[in-house]
Amino acid sequence: MKKELTVLFAFGLAACAFGAQTFIGLSGCKTGRLEPISDAAYAQIGRLFDWRIAKIRATPNMEIPAGANCRYISPKGDDAADGRTPETAWRTPARLKDENLEPGSFVLLERGAIFRGGVKTSVGVTYTAYGEGPKPRVYSSPEDGADPAKWEKTEVENVWRYKIGDKDVGTLVFDGGKQHAIKIIPIYNDDGTFTQQYGKRPFNNGYADLAEDLHFWHDYSAKTRFQPHAKGTGYLYLYSKENPGSRFKSIEFNVKKNAFGARDGVTVDNICVMYVGAHGIGGGTVKNFKVTNCEIGWIGGSIQCESFYGAKRPTRYGNGVEIYGGCDGYTIDNCYVHDVYDAGITHQFDMRSWKVGDPIILMKDVKYTRNVIERCNYSIEYFLHCIADPVKNPSRMENILFEKNLMRDSAKGLCEQRPDKTQGAHIKCWRYWGGNSHNNQATGFVVKDNIMSVGDNMLVEISASLMNPDGSDSMPAMSGNVFIGAQGQRFGGINQGKFVELKYDESLPGKLGARYANNVFATRGAAK
Repeated sequence: MKKELTVLFAFGLAACAFGAQTFIGLSGCKTGRLEPISDAAYAQIGRLFDWRIAKIRATPNMEIPAGANCRYISPKGDDAADGRTPETAWRTPARLKDENLEPGSFVLLERGAIFRGGVKTSVGVTYTAYGEGPKPRVYSSPEDGADPAKWEKTEVENVWRYKIGDKDVGTLVFDGGKQHAIKIIPIYNDDGTFTQQYGKRPFNNGYADLAEDLHFWHDYSAKTRFQPHAKGTGYLYLYSKENPGSRFKSIEFNVKKNAFGARDGVTVDNICVMYVGAHGIGGGTVKNFKVTNCEIGWIGGSIQCESFYGAKRPTRYGNGVEIYGGCDGYTIDNCYVHDVYDAGITHQFDMRSWKVGDPIILMKDVKYTRNVIERCNYSIEYFLHCIADPVKNPSRMENILFEKNLMRDSAKGLCEQRPDKTQGAHIKCWRYWGGNSHNNQATGFVVKDNIMSVGDNMLVEISASLMNPDGSDSMPAMSGNVFIGAQGQRFGGINQGKFVELKYDESLPGKLGARYANNVFATRGAAK
């Protein structure tokens, strides 16, 4: 055992530097061709993931500069205190709404504590941890529902209700993630009836049509287009053969809101962000925004809108960390992101049209480094759609780096509830709606030394239809990456121009050409 730990530790240190050569020696694979990966090597890589997750969770406290303007928050505190020392800490993050903190200030949350409802952020402020123990936890879930007295039995057999309110719940997470609920989304049919998107059962009678274990429907609003019999009672209805409050030790609700807002100069460090119905951390255009040493999990699933681009059903959403708009300095480093309905990490913007005088969107200096990302529909998602001549509309991505990330099991877990079960990937750009164009104009784009292991759909979709004004293409430089997929599954694609999808087979390295030869393509079984 000691020898195994020594080997694993050495491997973990080497893997922090990554590079394909590390894994060539480990698995016997060669760059530029497709070969099986051994069981021993695959298990070793799995241990690397677990080792990195443990290291992220154990990240020590940030050093706070002497004389810094600080506010401390602890469950043992008092919101009437001044918050300036651990002994005079505030009790809740809600107290921040009454404080105008100047840039350069620090908000410190006590380790081992749970803070519910989210944290209001201010420009230039750092939000981090103090004390000892596990990272402080920030939940959008307003309360733990594992209380049998809070669940009421309805007149429908095996259907229970819980008064949770009018903010849509994306899912329920039981016993810290051992199980999660299936949200019923009604699809409108042309004959005026409704069908459950998951399972395809009829849904014309509201909660009376719940019929499978841990399926739920939330009556959050009467003003809904595709929610039959909605009255806006605020009750959540869950199918369970026994009282859920007795059945589980903990029940958390992914309520529709962001836990943290992204703002200029903000750093979110050493926080555990969990049980959020919208985005774990999200915002619009930002400068110098960082998320470091955090755990972000069980994110999303709430209804974004009643109909998206004409769909006859509500659309759900929720990303771990999202910037929608431009950015100039956007870093996600050394974070563990898991169990997300949509994307683990993303920067994105969709321009339907553009004319002279409209805003120019620049996504500059984006760094996603040293993260572990698993069970997200997209580990990393990006897109900048700008339908225009790139000379006339210089919107672009510039200096984008995805490096030393460990990614596995895309499109698995919570995101299996999605209606689009074919689009999941570890790195995913989006085609412009209704066509085969990926606009995504980019310079200085680098993807290197990442592991992308197994996914239910494809592994990557990296493409751009816009060239740069200097005539160069918008593709990333890619080297030292390790792809692990099933023989014969969809690989996805990496190309400039009209998107070309490839299979994960012996022809793949050759089709990608010499430009992407310095990567490892390993197989793990055959596609089902």
